Amino acid sequence: MASHLKASEEEPQLPSLGESPSSDEGEGKRNEGAGERGEVEFDFDFLLREDQDESGLIKHRHRRRPRRLALKVAACVVAVLVVACAGACFVVADSVRGLKSQASSALSQLSAVQSSVAAHDFEAAASSARDLQSTASQLEEGLAAPVWDFVAGLPAVGSDVEGARALTSVLSDASANALVPLTDALRENPVESLIQDKTIDVQALTGLLSTVQETAPVMQRCADAVDALPQMHVEQLNSAASSAKEKIGEVNGMFQAAAEVAPVAGGLLGAEGDRTYLLVAQNSAELRASDGFPGSVGTLTIKNGEVSFGSFLSVYDVLNEDTPASVSITDEERTLFYGYTRYTWDNSFNPDFERVGSIWAASYEERNGVHVDGVVSLTPTVVQSLLAALGTSVTLSDGTVVDGTNATKVLEHDLYWKYLSDEATVDYNTGAWMTDALFSEAAWRSSEVVHNNLTTDTLVKLLGVLMQGGGDREVMVWMADGTEQAVMETLGVTGALNAATQEKPTLGVFANIWFGSKIGWWFGMETDVTGVDAAADGTRTYHVSTTVSNYLTAEEYATGGAYIIGYLADPGYYEPFVYLYAPAGCAIEGVSASNGAQFSATEYKGLQVLYTADVSGDFDVARPSFPVYPGQSVEVTYDVVVPAGVEGELEVASMPTLQQYR
Repeated sequence: MASHLKASEEEPQLPSLGESPSSDEGEGKRNEGAGERGEVEFDFDFLLREDQDESGLIKHRHRRRPRRLALKVAACVVAVLVVACAGACFVVADSVRGLKSQASSALSQLSAVQSSVAAHDFEAAASSARDLQSTASQLEEGLAAPVWDFVAGLPAVGSDVEGARALTSVLSDASANALVPLTDALRENPVESLIQDKTIDVQALTGLLSTVQETAPVMQRCADAVDALPQMHVEQLNSAASSAKEKIGEVNGMFQAAAEVAPVAGGLLGAEGDRTYLLVAQNSAELRASDGFPGSVGTLTIKNGEVSFGSFLSVYDVLNEDTPASVSITDEERTLFYGYTRYTWDNSFNPDFERVGSIWAASYEERNGVHVDGVVSLTPTVVQSLLAALGTSVTLSDGTVVDGTNATKVLEHDLYWKYLSDEATVDYNTGAWMTDALFSEAAWRSSEVVHNNLTTDTLVKLLGVLMQGGGDREVMVWMADGTEQAVMETLGVTGALNAATQEKPTLGVFANIWFGSKIGWWFGMETDVTGVDAAADGTRTYHVSTTVSNYLTAEEYATGGAYIIGYLADPGYYEPFVYLYAPAGCAIEGVSASNGAQFSATEYKGLQVLYTADVSGDFDVARPSFPVYPGQSVEVTYDVVVPAGVEGELEVASMPTLQQYR
């Protein structure tokens, strides 16, 4: 904006180049042309001279000199700072452009490592890891330049420089000390080469697992450092830090998952000696709290790295009928499961598979004289998931095709209806023998598919199916070795019910049908948290509803046959034992059933348990007075009280049912 002040009203100006400040009036003049541009030219040499008169003689004006000299010095300093800052800003801006490009490359290279490992392209993964190491080194070098020390001293944005330096340090640490060593190890010992000719390369496996254990702490250190980064003022830096945090978190998750298993994986796969595992094919149609009735049992052995599967046989041919005395059934177990604990296979009434697996292992060892290293429980739904993952099918001896779309329905319903319903064309004894044999054959042929196509890729798919099944108790594992069992517990696949090991407040809801049948196909059980009240002291009260339903139709009731729907005088209904396990440190209160069923309370391994109390019959064949008739439902409502000291939202664990497959 142009000035309209008169010369006498203007502020004193510093003289322009070549002009002598001969008078006060001269001090206010503007250089011709400069005034039009609103610019002032500074004579920096003038600051070195004292005031002179027209003759060149020095004029001493003691009272004005300090003020005028201060103005001149200030102007000089400002000018120098302006020039310096302009130069610094130019250098910083140029450096920022380069660093931004490098940072983008680093994040892309980190993603490339992750995707290449997932695709088992370990050559590409190793190359990307080394590229990331180089880029991170360049970023560190760039941010170490003196100009960034200057910027680091500025208010606000200075802390962003330290944040950027910390981030590049993390990338450098992660690439040099974790990603490069691991991807190099994978390149030298590709996962695909770990299993050849159905034999595990134990030496290569051990080396790879050792590298995982060494590098996992590095990735955890890097993830922690990124999480600790402060909020930055520059949005682009915030965005880059957020992306890095997300990607490093994902990669760290992969490292930590592998590291959890690494200490015992070698032993599990035979690196420390031969192994024998029981594979128990459970029949969920014969409802039990630990997945079902253990209809068929097979073995998986590893000797000198060579993997083999044994035939699946009826449980009656593999385990002893009586529960081994060595397992010492407890008073808690007798209270909850009555005389059913007498029979080895009926210990699956207990939803605590950690206990059930140990009993089955003891029975197998007692009968067969072979040490069992672990027991794995599998339902037909796992067979279906496995066949789907492998994209294959098996054909049973009667011509029935079982694949990734129908295995559960075929094995839990169709075969029984074909051979044992009133519509069957074979006699009862033949039908019973055929259904048991076909159930075992399906388990055996599925294991044969895995064995015949045993590669690392097949093993990875198998492990994926097992881990997915472990999340909803379709797969449960017991290991004889305590350290290995602890790892399985960490992975959440043990089906254990124990207050000492529970990490989250988990409500357990389970049921058993006491009589032999396949009526579990029509059993439904759903548990819903309908609300929660929080008290001032931090106590939370969850309102819960569990609905037990009988989906048997009138038509199915008319033609189902006793083997399928039960040998009761008036078949088609069932009388389930229902169990409610309180979360560790919590309590269940106010239980009420819509049909008037009563519940008693006891404890199991430190957990409060409420269970169906009205029973008839003798101790060995107790039956609950809790009938659920075809087409009907019974609702059980109750409260779960969670004290202030128990953290986390309420979760629910239950045995798998077949509702979604009907």
